[in-house]
Amino acid sequence: MTLLFLGAVILMTDPVKRIIDWQISLSPYALLRKLWLYPPLEVFIMVYMFNYTNVDAFIAGTDAKMRIEEVGPYVYQEVLSNHNVTLNEANNTITYTPRREYIFVRDRSVGDPKLDRIRAPNIPYMGVSTQAAKLSMFAALGLSAVTKRLNAQPMLEISVHDYMWGYEDHLVHLASKFVPSYINFASFGIMEKLFREGNESNVFNMHLPERKDSHGVNLPDSPRAYSLHSINGERGFTRWGYDEATNGTRCNRFWGSHDATLFPRDMNEEDTFYIYRRTFCRLLQMKFNRTLTYKGQDAFEYTMDPNVFDSELENVNSSCFCKNNHCLKRGMGSVGPCYYNMPLAITYPHFMYADPSLLAPFDGLNPDESRFSSAVLLQPQLGVPLHAHVRLQANLAVGNIKFDSTMEPFENMVLPLLWVDLTIENLPVALQLLVHGIKYIFPLVQGIVVACLLLAGFYQLSTAFMLCFWSPPVGVLLKSEQGEKRASILNGLTTLGASFHKSAQDSMQPEVQKLLPPETSYKLSEV
Repeated sequence: MTLLFLGAVILMTDPVKRIIDWQISLSPYALLRKLWLYPPLEVFIMVYMFNYTNVDAFIAGTDAKMRIEEVGPYVYQEVLSNHNVTLNEANNTITYTPRREYIFVRDRSVGDPKLDRIRAPNIPYMGVSTQAAKLSMFAALGLSAVTKRLNAQPMLEISVHDYMWGYEDHLVHLASKFVPSYINFASFGIMEKLFREGNESNVFNMHLPERKDSHGVNLPDSPRAYSLHSINGERGFTRWGYDEATNGTRCNRFWGSHDATLFPRDMNEEDTFYIYRRTFCRLLQMKFNRTLTYKGQDAFEYTMDPNVFDSELENVNSSCFCKNNHCLKRGMGSVGPCYYNMPLAITYPHFMYADPSLLAPFDGLNPDESRFSSAVLLQPQLGVPLHAHVRLQANLAVGNIKFDSTMEPFENMVLPLLWVDLTIENLPVALQLLVHGIKYIFPLVQGIVVACLLLAGFYQLSTAFMLCFWSPPVGVLLKSEQGEKRASILNGLTTLGASFHKSAQDSMQPEVQKLLPPETSYKLSEV
């Protein structure tokens, strides 16, 4: 009976699910927490630079188009760790500070970025020249005089490493002296600004899995598991006009998005989610595309829409990107407010899906969907990315130019700077085993145990019923009784004979001792 009861308890309470729910959470001592603190995922950033090969001929007017050569990839492994972790029971969130390190991977790269050299746009100089057009005539003339004094040139010949991670720039150095509260750096590197800046100072607050009632149903209005609640105490992009009182719009809020490390375990084909990363200066929407099997694992594929970077005044979910009621061309997303108001914009690589006019001034750009589209494969049982390619291009959107003849050939051009491919190639073996255990092994083991307990319990119960209610046939019972009587008589006779023999022996011993001398009696007793 005990075995039957135990099997029924296991069947009704499903302890494996309870253990899995505990271990696949961010609770102290849980397995997922250990993995989340130092994620074992291998994330790579593949960087492709643009080398401008005919700068002099273009400036001189000899060539009508700029010729661009793609150089890359230069591959960096991104190593993530989460620190200063605090669980907040009051609002069911967790607070942490993510830190990312970037390690150059030489064997995956096309060359040594410290040795390879390119010609590329001078981002600080071109950015300042674009901003000068919005100043008064005297201010614009003064700024032009300063740039000439510093001998600033619109194009640099520089090593790939310095262009990515920082080089000394006289204009930036000067700006840091005059406005140190705004420009607090003396060197400039595009990858440094996009990926490293503020890397160790952002404090994230993330929702934990939804709380449930006694029936296991999510409480109403519970925020989605592992979605962001706030960053540095803010729930939206203040640079894009987020208003806490109105909760903003999808255009300028980031609460409810994901940081692309953890996703809910109950995602389905109807889900759409948003990825937050400071680099993007906006949320990237990912829509469900299909269900598939990737290297033996179940996967949901989510893709980015072709119009993910578009902005329209009439669309409340993108109008905030139109500063001063001015929207960028189709396929371009402004990120300037997040980067000192420099005229930076992101697009798909090689201006894929963008306004055709962006391609017109260049030779060497070839949009290709098979090479430049973005997709994320999620493992639904564990809620982690199995495989990912998120591909973006950083551009410098040069505007109107005033009082600067060296910049005039680049007026109103959108100059590609580099494009990156954020890649997750494979789920680590440890996570693969965990997924198989969650989906197949643990439920199978529990099922076998329950089946064995139930079978053993039913056997015991049926045996007890047979002993209580089943009587043997009369003939068998008579034979059994006769056998018992015969055995009883034989046992009685045997006992009686043994008693008689013992009594006779005891009565003869004294008589013998009386007839024999003492010595003989002693010997007989020894015998």
